[in-house]
This record gives sequence, C-alpha cells and structure tokens, in this order.
Amino acid sequence: VTELAGRLREQKAGEDELRFTLEAGRFGAWSLTLPGHVLTASATCRSNFGWSDDRPFSFSDLLSAIHPDDRDRVRLELASSIEKRSDCDIDFRVVTPDADVRFITLRGRSSYLAGGTPYKITGISLDITERVRAERMRKGLVALSDAFRDLDNAADISFTAGRILGETLDVDRAGYGTVDPIAETITIERDWNAPGVESLAGTLQFRDYGSYIEDLVRGDTVVFEDADTDPRTRDTAAALKAITAQAVVNMPVTEQGETVALFYLNHGRARAWREDEIDFLREIADRTRIAVERRRAELALGLANERLTFLDSVGRATTAAADADAVMAITTRMVGQHMAVSNCAYADMDDDQDGFTIRGDWAAPGSQNIVGRYSLTLFGKLAVSELRAGRPLIIRDNLAQLAPEEAATFRDIGIASTICMPLIREGRLIALMAIHDKVARQWTSEELALIREVTDRSWAHIERARAEAELRDLNATLEARVEERTGQLLKTEDALRQAQKMEAVGQLTGGLAHDFNNLLAAIGGSLEMIQARISQGKLDALDRYCAAAQGAVRRAAALTHRLLAFSRRQTLDPRPVNVNRLVSGMEELVRRTIGPQIQLEIVGASSLWTTYVDAHQLENALLNLCINARDAMPEGGHLTIETANKWFDDRSAAEQGLQPGQYVSLCVTDTGTGMTPDVIAQAFDPFFTTKPIGQGTGLGLSMIYGFTRQSGGQVRIYSEVGEGTTMCLYLPRHSGMQAADPVATDEGDDPAESNGEVVLVIDDEPTVRMLVGEVLTESGYRAIEASDGPAGLSILHSEARIDLLITDVGLPGGLNGRQVADAARIVRPDLKVLFITGYAENSTIGHGHLDQGMSIMTKPFHLDMLARKIREILAG
Repeated sequence: VTELAGRLREQKAGEDELRFTLEAGRFGAWSLTLPGHVLTASATCRSNFGWSDDRPFSFSDLLSAIHPDDRDRVRLELASSIEKRSDCDIDFRVVTPDADVRFITLRGRSSYLAGGTPYKITGISLDITERVRAERMRKGLVALSDAFRDLDNAADISFTAGRILGETLDVDRAGYGTVDPIAETITIERDWNAPGVESLAGTLQFRDYGSYIEDLVRGDTVVFEDADTDPRTRDTAAALKAITAQAVVNMPVTEQGETVALFYLNHGRARAWREDEIDFLREIADRTRIAVERRRAELALGLANERLTFLDSVGRATTAAADADAVMAITTRMVGQHMAVSNCAYADMDDDQDGFTIRGDWAAPGSQNIVGRYSLTLFGKLAVSELRAGRPLIIRDNLAQLAPEEAATFRDIGIASTICMPLIREGRLIALMAIHDKVARQWTSEELALIREVTDRSWAHIERARAEAELRDLNATLEARVEERTGQLLKTEDALRQAQKMEAVGQLTGGLAHDFNNLLAAIGGSLEMIQARISQGKLDALDRYCAAAQGAVRRAAALTHRLLAFSRRQTLDPRPVNVNRLVSGMEELVRRTIGPQIQLEIVGASSLWTTYVDAHQLENALLNLCINARDAMPEGGHLTIETANKWFDDRSAAEQGLQPGQYVSLCVTDTGTGMTPDVIAQAFDPFFTTKPIGQGTGLGLSMIYGFTRQSGGQVRIYSEVGEGTTMCLYLPRHSGMQAADPVATDEGDDPAESNGEVVLVIDDEPTVRMLVGEVLTESGYRAIEASDGPAGLSILHSEARIDLLITDVGLPGGLNGRQVADAARIVRPDLKVLFITGYAENSTIGHGHLDQGMSIMTKPFHLDMLARKIREILAG
C-alpha cells in the first residue's frame, strides 16, 4: 500500500508538472470521456472557447462556442478520428461572447478498452488567431500585388484593394472614395460588400457624418468601435446606421498635406479594431495609391506617345501631298480611321462666318459622305456661339443638349454626336475640322486634344500646300510676273511665320492660362466659402480657406516671377557677387536637397573674378540646376559645382552667343541619364518638361535662361545620353568694387514706431491704394493718396508735409513713378522713396541702379513685410 501510494503521488506530481508546462505554453488541456461525452477542460482550454468563469463547461458548451459554419465539421472530424483510431487535428473558428472571432486548433488522441471500445479522447487546444491573421494578411498583400499586375483601370485597382481588405479582415464593407474639401463631399464610385450588405456607392455629404470628418480632412485616421457609444457620433448615429456602419475605420490619402481620398472599413456590429488591422489597412492604402498613380501616369504617357506618333504620321503623309485638297483628303481619312468615327470633314468658312463649304470629307464604310455648302445658323444657337467664340462644339448623348429643331438638322445628315473644332485667325472663324458619329458617343479629353492639335497642324500644312502651289504657278510665268508674285510670296511667308509664332504663343498662353485658372479657381472658391461661412456664422473654419487663398496667391506670384525671368522683364537687384562665397554658403542646403545617395564636389577657382548680378536669383538658379541634376540620378551619382574665369574672343564669343570679353562661369555637372538633342533644343522653352504629369511646371530652366540673359550672360547645355549633363552659366565680369560679405541683421527687432509721419501713395489701382493706406493708418502714419503721376506731383509741389513717397513704377497720365520721384527730389532733395511694382523695365528704374534713399518692393507682397519696410525707411 505504501509503495502504491508513492507511485500515485509521483504520478500526480508528473501530471501537475505536465499541466504547468501546457499552461505556460498557452496550451489548453482537455479530455472527453465516452460514450457520454463528459468534458474535462483546463482554465486555458475554457478561455480558448471564450469561457472565462467557473461555471461547468460541457461538450455542448464547447460546440456552441464554435463558429456555426465550422461546427458540423468539428463534430464529424472528432467522430472520424475515433472510428479510424487516428489522431485528430482540427482548425476552426470560435465566436466569443463579445462577438470576437478567434482561431483555435484542437489536437487529441483516443484511448480504447481491451475489447477495442473507445472510452476517452485526451488532447490540447491552442489559440492560433495571431498566426492565422498574420498569414491571411500576408496572403492578402500577395494577392494584391498579383492583382495589380493585371489591372489597368484605376477604379478596378481600388475596388480590388477593397475586396482584399474586406475578405481578409472579415468586415461588411470596404472601399475607396475621393474627397472634395471645397464641396465637402466624399464620392464613392464602387466598393466591396459582404453578401447581403448594400453598396455605399454615391456622394456623401460631410454635414451628415459629424465633426469627426474635420479630423479626416486634416489627415488623421478616424477609428470608432461602436457608433452608439462613441461621443463623436452622437448626432450622426442615425446616418451611420443607415449605411450599416456601427464600427468604422477611415484612413485618409493625402497629397501635399491635403486629404484627397480615403480608404474605409465598415462593420454592421460593434467591433474592437486591432492594431494589426489598422496597419494592414495602411499598407493596402499606400500600395493602392502608388499603383493608381503609376497606372494613371502610364496611361497618360501611353496616350501622349500614341497621339504624337499619329500626328507625326499625318505630318509625313501630308508633306508629300500635291495640293491643299490632297492635304484635306489625307488628314480627314487618317483622323477618321484612327478615331473610329463615322465621318471626318474639313470646311472653309465664308467671310460672313456663317456659310461654309466642305472641302475634304471621309466616311467610314456604311456611312454617307457629308458634302456641299451649309449655313452655320441652321445648326442652332449653340453652334454659332461656341464656334465663333473659338470654342469647340461638343455634342454627345444623342443630341440631348439641343433644341428639337436644331437636333433635326444634325439627324438629317446622319450625325448623333460630334466634335467640331474651330480655327480662329485674327479673331475670325475661318475654318472647321469636325469628327462625327452616327451613334451617341462620350468623347474623351484625349480625343478632344487630338482633334484640336490636328486642326492647327492641318491648317499649317494646307497653308504650306497653297503657298507651294502658288510658287509653282509663279515659276511657270516667272518672267512676266516676278515682281508681283514675289510680293505675294513674301506675304505668304510672313503669314506662315506668324502662324508659327502664334502657335508658340498659344502654347505659352495655354500653359499660363491653365495654371492661372487653377489658381483663380482656388482663390475664388476659397473666397466664396469664406463668404458662405460668414453668412452661416461658422467662423471657426475661415482660417483654412484664407490659408488656401493665400497659398494660391503665393503660387501665382512664383509663376509670374518665373515668366518674367524667362521674358527677361523681372525687376532685379544686382550687386557685386563673389560666386565662390555664394556657392560655399549654399553647400549645406544643396547637400540636404540632393540627399546622401549623391556625392557632392565643389571646385572653386582661385582668384575668381566678381560678377554683377542679383544674388538671390543666382542662388535660385543654382538650386534649380542641382534639383534637376538630382532628378536625373534616381539611383545616385556624382554632382560637381565648378567655378572658373573665362575669356571669350570674337570667335568663341560668337559660338556662345555672347559679346567678346571676360566672364565668370558657374557649371553644374551630373552623371545622370543625359539629354537627347531634341530635349536640349526645347529645354529652355516655357512649360516644356520631361518629368511626369504633376511633377514639374516646365518653367525652371526657362527662368534660369531669362535671368541669365537679362544679366548680360548666357546658359549652355552639354549632354550625352547615358553619360550625364553639364549646365553652365556665363556671367559678365564686374570690374568695380569687390563683393562684400553679407552682414547679419537682427530680424526680430522692429524699427521705432511712427512719429506722425505723412506718406504719399501714388497708384492707379484703387485696391492697392486702399490696402497701403490701411497699413499706414494701422502703423500710426497719415496717408495721402493720388491715382496718377501728375496728381501726385502736384501734391509734392505743394507745402504739404511729405516724409515718404510710395509709388508704383508704371503710372497713367504721362509720368511714370521714377519720373515723379526724380521731379519731387528737385524740390524735396531728402525725400525718401519706395517703389512698388509688379513689372518694370530696368530702364524705367535706372537699369537696376537706385539713388540713395530709394528702395523697391515687388508685387505681390505680404502687408506685414510692407509695414516693416516702411518703418525701416522712415527710421533710417
């Protein structure tokens, strides 16, 4: 008995040790005694099934905790392992009392009596939720990458991302929507839904979803687990329930600090979101954003290349045409076939801009030709107003935009949709190029751009063909008509050159109009929202709209500055500059800008001459060149900044486009991709860029070129594809006083306050006078205003006290600002002058040289900077 008791104690100790080992490893021990299915389970095993209290835990309780979709399978696999005398190894889901889904693995082995009757199954349970979730997320990311390789459409990409999110995380709804902060809407084109859950596609209003939308617009991820209890949704719970969103995660997608879209998870029941789920959503959102941007860029590039290739083929084909009619026939046929339309036609307008004759027409098989003379007014008021104003007539949706009698005119000649592109010369409608389809059609922006460019190029080819025909006629009767026809030929050539000039101007103004329209839209929209919010009494959101408008103004000022630099009309502040010291002062900024993957070397010439330039503009030019060099070396490389003294004789100066003499050179050399000759030829053209859409304005090099030429210098490009590029600035040597080191000033100390000084403000713009007057009044000065030069000079010749003259440079009335200032100093020798100008010829203000006591500021400027400048001048 003593021996048996000892063995039992040892056995119990062993069982206790085994139980401890299992519990430490988070294994739950269990046994099931047959045939009554009496369950014995450890605390860890009970916890695995969501059973945390001390109540009895039966086999029936265990089965009830198993997910309904897995319950029968678990029961069958247990019975099968007993029957087949095999170990059981079952993975399944468990639904805990708080509705959380866990993943459990159950392993066990059966014991049998001597006669083979099973009497017990003993085993362990293990919570494998974290492992399963991690594996599902890994597979989700792999599936996402595989799907992205096969998808070209941005909407398909975002929907696929939503589907993988929803299926992986077991939510009711997942998707992607675009955010419009101005209109305060979220637009969802397509989202993924679990079976039985409705789609959320459509437009959602900010106002319906509470204050947490403001967090989302600021770029913060919004998470709430129960709409009934979260205080942020107290006033929007009904709206959330209407879209079955009891638990929500909204993750914003931002561009340049502004929320433009969001990914979202919606669940119809309260849910405790886990950190790994949020991280998984963030990873999916980042990958999707990159994939969408890449697809859009690839599509835009492909369409652009396709259009250029097609236009080149049309140009080659029409170059060999015998006359203008042949040009029209070739162009209409190639355009019609390329765009897969029913008809393509070219027409010349009469002088009255109403009657027109179709000169070239192509019809697809099964479509009728459109020939003869027509009156534009027959096609309705919309056609007349649009085409005579130089705007394309775009008809879609089976003529739904037109009145019945106007639509009938189109139907009679077999047209259901059309793009009719006008050709305007000297303000008059002279020709039309049109594509028609006999079925309703939604025209794309690419199709519109193509027909616009074809119209302009075709007209140039037609004019060339007509000029060549006239030249042939002239050669046939040269002896008799030489003088008369020579004059006509010169006029024709002038017209051709003018057409080319206008095309170049069109490219410039088109790019400028595009950028300024965007900026005006931002300014105008912000002002409208400010007005709306004031009328609504919602003053807390005004700062955001003010910041948006001010940001647009700053971008407009930068764009104007670059254009003035390109046109060599910007107001410069030249000083003697030691380029070596300037480069040394910028070294740390350049290193931070180009990054650690690019090695920087600075080679400064000893005894470098001084040049006379605007140092700030030269710093901008150098930084722009270094940024371009960095972008040409995406995998890293070597960047060299080098200075040197150069002396050009007559021959070498002519090769560089300079006057003979001494120059300082500043060269930036990279080991990047290099440029082709075609790119070099266009590198300084405004709005020309080789960077992807949205990553460059195409004004950087043109600004550098304009600034350098305005400073009397030149820019040259030396490049080979695959070898790298060298950009050299040549600036005239300055033989006067050497450049002094900059003197540090304390920006924090304002000059003394006013002592009642009187300031005369001359500007022809009432708004500017009003704003400057407000600044003066708030600073304690008295302001006197004049709207033109003579009026201002009359005040200056009076006995009135004038301590400072603030004047625009360009003024009406026959006197500019500099002339007024010079005339005033005859009678007031010590008068201080501040010029404010948005654009001024250097000659107007003295070729960059201002007299003592004169200063200049360039519009637009911050009003606090103006106030500070005024205080500095009057305190000096």
